[in-house]
Amino acid sequence: MNPPVEIGLILALTTQGLAVRSYESMRSFAREAEQLGFHSLWLCDHFFTLPPANKRQEHIREIPSRKDAEGGSDAPPTQPLLEVWTTLSALAGETERIRLGQSVLAVGYRNPALLAKMAATLDVITGGRVEMGIGAGWIEAEYRAYGMEFPRASARIEQMEEAVQIMKRMWTDPEPTFAGRHYRIERAYCDPPPVQKPHPPIWIGGEGPKVLGVAARHAEGFNARYWPPERFAERSAELAAACCEAGRDPSALRASVMLLLIPERDPAAAETERRNFPTTPDSGVVAGEPAYCIERLRAYTDAGIRRILVSIPNLENNPGRLHLAGEEILPALQV
Repeated sequence: MNPPVEIGLILALTTQGLAVRSYESMRSFAREAEQLGFHSLWLCDHFFTLPPANKRQEHIREIPSRKDAEGGSDAPPTQPLLEVWTTLSALAGETERIRLGQSVLAVGYRNPALLAKMAATLDVITGGRVEMGIGAGWIEAEYRAYGMEFPRASARIEQMEEAVQIMKRMWTDPEPTFAGRHYRIERAYCDPPPVQKPHPPIWIGGEGPKVLGVAARHAEGFNARYWPPERFAERSAELAAACCEAGRDPSALRASVMLLLIPERDPAAAETERRNFPTTPDSGVVAGEPAYCIERLRAYTDAGIRRILVSIPNLENNPGRLHLAGEEILPALQV
């Protein structure tokens, strides 16, 4: 018997139109998502938003000034975006059952030992509801804007792998010690430890071979952006081999996909919204009437993907989309 399908709701991504801007709205949507039966809530780890019509955000090296922003000096180059850990901690007190995750933390923004302590504390506070998402970081302009070094990709991936090892040791070892190329700890006690045993599930964000290798060696799962269902099958042999090489059962590594979901009674309205996100590939957008959305999402569940994270655009202006997703789409996927 297949495990249940887990549908997570992403309330904030760095693309403008995909981030709930006010905490009051986010709190309301979080409570509603819990009542509707969503499995989890997710927030991105970014500091500001970028226009959806811009070039791919990882290639942006400088944030535009107000003067340079489209629309002239009065047009803000960014929109409000709440910091991930502060907001998740607040939402923990506003919810009771729904799980809370980060999609995904950029390893370069926080010392991994401190990160492990923060996650353990939130897991204790929530009674074991933390999902630990982490990635290598990717928006160079954001690093530079906040005065942080932006190492080459291979170094960031190495940092991520060391960070995951440190977190797991701090969550499970009585005398956690680690010495790597980028980070080290010595008797970094983490007391109280996380509620979840052996530790909160770790999800690696990314899709390149090196990143997936880190997931195969150390994580409970990986999350890919906008992959079509068939791509998971194409990569399954590669992932299975990496797990076996690490001495792990390939079935221990779960797959998750992030998609844009635009449920509308009127397909024309869904298509109009879809055009607001031209840099998102068609494979990553599920837009249309609920029945059509169900059909598209079932292609993933039929391919064995049991976790789908959805970002519903412009929720604050279109709250009915959350109702359609929770009342019609989620129940159909559990059949």
